[in-house]
Amino acid sequence: MSVVRGWEVPGVKVPKPNERVLKVLVSPEVGNSDYTTILFSIISPFSTTGPHKHDESEECMYVVSGRGVYRVAGREISFEPDSILIAKKGEEHEIRNLSDETMKLVAIFAPPLKPSGYIEEALRQRMSARKNYGK
Repeated sequence: MSVVRGWEVPGVKVPKPNERVLKVLVSPEVGNSDYTTILFSIISPFSTTGPHKHDESEECMYVVSGRGVYRVAGREISFEPDSILIAKKGEEHEIRNLSDETMKLVAIFAPPLKPSGYIEEALRQRMSARKNYGK
């Protein structure tokens, strides 16, 4: 059995205009799951993820804190804490934080993401911390 303490996991900061912090909590690369990737996406006030899609994975996002708008499939849907947002494989989507509070999402990808870009950098940060501090 494994416990992941999200506050101990280093993250990578994505610059404006899509300012957020990404933390890889669970993934095959970390060695704590074969079938999913789970990350925290901590979105700054009045920021956005920018439109994007995941060709290899479905993404389910649990909203821990914050309020905003979810753009998916040509629609805009308001959401608040305790909402779950779903993006099918290959479906373009965007999350916009419309409040002055930091938004926190738990994003679950199945099958696991193939790391690239900022996710790959967050994974490097995670593995480096583990090597240096035994986490």
